[in-house]
Amino acid sequence: MQLNMEKNYRVIIGEVDIFRIMLVGVGGTGSTLALFLAGLAFHARQKGIQIDLTLVDHDLVEMRNCGRQAVSFQAAIAGGVYKVADLSLRLNAAYGLDIVAWPEKYETGIASEWLNYDASGRMQHLIIGCVDNFWGRREIAKTIEAFHGRIWALDSGNERRNGQVLIGNMTDMSQIKFDRLGLCTGLPSPYIQEPGLLEPDPAEQSQSCTEMAVAETQSLMINRLAATIAGQYVANVILHRQIVQMGSYFSLEPTVMTAKLITEENINQYRKKL
Repeated sequence: MQLNMEKNYRVIIGEVDIFRIMLVGVGGTGSTLALFLAGLAFHARQKGIQIDLTLVDHDLVEMRNCGRQAVSFQAAIAGGVYKVADLSLRLNAAYGLDIVAWPEKYETGIASEWLNYDASGRMQHLIIGCVDNFWGRREIAKTIEAFHGRIWALDSGNERRNGQVLIGNMTDMSQIKFDRLGLCTGLPSPYIQEPGLLEPDPAEQSQSCTEMAVAETQSLMINRLAATIAGQYVANVILHRQIVQMGSYFSLEPTVMTAKLITEENINQYRKKL
């Protein structure tokens, strides 16, 4: 038998002084990820790395969110408190950070206000999508396409007991090149990797993630698992300046995880589709 081992590639981020991260959606996955990102920002600061974190979500804290999202019971009692305001206030106090809260619905135009172009190339932008609807993802996908590889996108999504985390920055597949050193110049946008994320699901649940968790039709741990995996991707980008896989697919029943590695075959399948 002949064993064929396909070469794996990686993307090198390069030297960066400031990482600007926008987290869109702070529900079940996003609020947990916000905790991880705040801790990462604190740790990175000790290493001389600056992380500017912005939280975007237009939802208010409700009592039903408590225990299933990383929002405070006090905010639910007070009423009328935006999730991003609650999270940023508590995390800034805990870590001495300057997390910015934008209590609004994400639309493509927001990126223009957020993007801080640095001609030296020592500033990196990353949008993390933790939204549970296709129209929110469509707006993020438009942003990635509009900025032509200048913004990385990380999308985290899940169903009742399984999900995926995908990372990419390119919509023009001709710009992705490989070299003999095992380096790759970019990755397909998450929404090219999984175009179904941009389409309404015929079986789209009428319940929110919180409502499904209460009814126990969705695992209480699935959002936490998704946030942990997404957090690891971000940590690799910031602390190690590299991306070594395009995505991760996971399930809780049975408990398994599969990595989608950066190979020419995996990249070329998207060239053919386009």
